[in-house]
Amino acid sequence: MTAVADIDLPYIEKNPTRHGKVRYYFRFEGKRICRLPDDIRSEEFSAEYWKARRQIEKPDPAAGDGWTMASPTRPNSFRWLCMRYMRSNAFTTLDLTTQTKRRQIMEAMWAEPLKASEPDGRAFADMPIAKLDVANIEALRDRKKDTPFAANERLKILRQVFETQENGKAITPNVAKLAAPFRVQSTGHHTITSAEIAQFIEHHGPRSKAVFALVMLMFTGFRVSDLAQIGPQHRRRDELHLRLFKNRGRAPTDIVIPVHPVLETVLSWHPVAGLTYMRTEYDKPYSIKGLGQRVSEWFDQAGLPHCSAHSVRKGLATNQAENEATDKMLDAMFGWKDAKTSRIYTARADRSRLARQAVQRISWDGIGDRLLAAES
Repeated sequence: MTAVADIDLPYIEKNPTRHGKVRYYFRFEGKRICRLPDDIRSEEFSAEYWKARRQIEKPDPAAGDGWTMASPTRPNSFRWLCMRYMRSNAFTTLDLTTQTKRRQIMEAMWAEPLKASEPDGRAFADMPIAKLDVANIEALRDRKKDTPFAANERLKILRQVFETQENGKAITPNVAKLAAPFRVQSTGHHTITSAEIAQFIEHHGPRSKAVFALVMLMFTGFRVSDLAQIGPQHRRRDELHLRLFKNRGRAPTDIVIPVHPVLETVLSWHPVAGLTYMRTEYDKPYSIKGLGQRVSEWFDQAGLPHCSAHSVRKGLATNQAENEATDKMLDAMFGWKDAKTSRIYTARADRSRLARQAVQRISWDGIGDRLLAAES
């Protein structure tokens, strides 16, 4: 059996062997083009992958001399600097999913024309880094102004690209630091409410796979990346022992979560023979991306398109804080390294409790009581 690898790079197929190893292949139009190195994090893998990809993305002669991914990398160009960055520790120590997203964003910037009015003109990829100035950086940022979070993500990556060093010295001045990010006011993901959870359960039914996933999220606080990997092998008596997927390669975090009685009952409704609790309609494990899309579909079907798996995570932290969970309790539950995040929830709950206590202490020397007595 083969399956597409759980990363966003296209054309990659992974094939688990009977010995427990994984072999990677470059697949295009239903055919295996070549086998790739076994270590997906290695420079050799990256080099062979892009070599194969350039072969299938050869420029169309009818398209003229426009830049494509198959175009050669010019020395000391913007693309060249990005390639140096992708070989640096700053990049290679990131999670694989983060590397993939950043690589895709850089590729999109390479293909951007220097002049928006000339889409077939010279691309940013070939721009000499000595000539890249703050105006160019702002242009790349502003091309995403309709989605300010994406614009700021571009700027964040550019600042890191321009920090790249050789022999302990910066390759070029960091002009990206001179460009300001867009100011965006947002509370982030929606926080799910009890009423919305009830609506979801009513729509899908208590014993549905959708509600199984929801209950797992409600009583563990997992991200989708953790929900996709959790399974019976993580169970130790009445506890779930898991290494969180996020930052697993850079700063791994192990958590232990006791199984709530409600979750225990729902788990008994969904016995599984595989290594993951979350299974597709074909009894296969979900990829992280696939499960994230499926959870979004379940929320859409329930009339809750504004909700997500992270909405449940925020809702759980809010609910626990309102019920007097401490910073340290939340840190242990969610795997947070310090109290910075947990304090957001506990401080909000404390404000509500303290405000209620403060109202009870309003006296005004009995004037209010005399006012009500006069009206009775």
